[in-house]
Amino acid sequence: MAEGSKKPLHANHRARMQQRVRENGLESLQEHEALEYLLFYAIPRKDTNALAHRLIEHFGSFCRVLEAEEEALCQVEGIGPTSARYIHSVLEFSRYYALHKRDPRKPIRTFEDEVEYLRPLFMGYQEEYFYLVALNDGGHPLQTVLLGKGIPNQVTFDYQQLARIAVSTRCTCVLLAHNHPSGLASPSISDQDATARIAALLGPLGITVFDHVILTPTDAASLKKIGRVPVYDPAYHQIVYP
Repeated sequence: MAEGSKKPLHANHRARMQQRVRENGLESLQEHEALEYLLFYAIPRKDTNALAHRLIEHFGSFCRVLEAEEEALCQVEGIGPTSARYIHSVLEFSRYYALHKRDPRKPIRTFEDEVEYLRPLFMGYQEEYFYLVALNDGGHPLQTVLLGKGIPNQVTFDYQQLARIAVSTRCTCVLLAHNHPSGLASPSISDQDATARIAALLGPLGITVFDHVILTPTDAASLKKIGRVPVYDPAYHQIVYP
């Protein structure tokens, strides 16, 4: 065999790992091996084993690598913009799959329905995101809108914009949701205050707050379940807690 036609030493290693995955699945791999396997497709002609170790050492785990922003990934030696975009897109495609796997005809009526619908929206996010889901009388989602995002445990949004969006969807009620990426699934005083302000803003427009749900990667909480979702009383032009 001519010297120019020799395969790189790592080619056989890739072939063996690919065969292992075909036979036993990705779950047969350790975290650094799974990342190395992923990097095969981002960096096709280089040994990615050492790079996989560097990434996990830098971010702490396989999951943290996938959750990292592209700019942060590029800080690791051996990762450029193209491979950073590739790594970051894995979680984005997973989120896209989970969102489109939901049954669009299924109404949201129970807390379990809420969590099932909402959880994919926050998959992998390390910042706090705040969503509004516009619902009709039957509990069917009309539109899902991202209202704001921020640093962990802090997000700001425009109340007047929220009202304009809610009215534009022709909904009769809204489901509010945000995540606590690094905290507990427990509503804070500010969460309750924001919910009350939104209820007071939307009530005169004929729109009620169905619930406000707080999610973490492993848990969820509902203001409705603890009696902290107010309703607007048109007779007294104020909100009350049922």
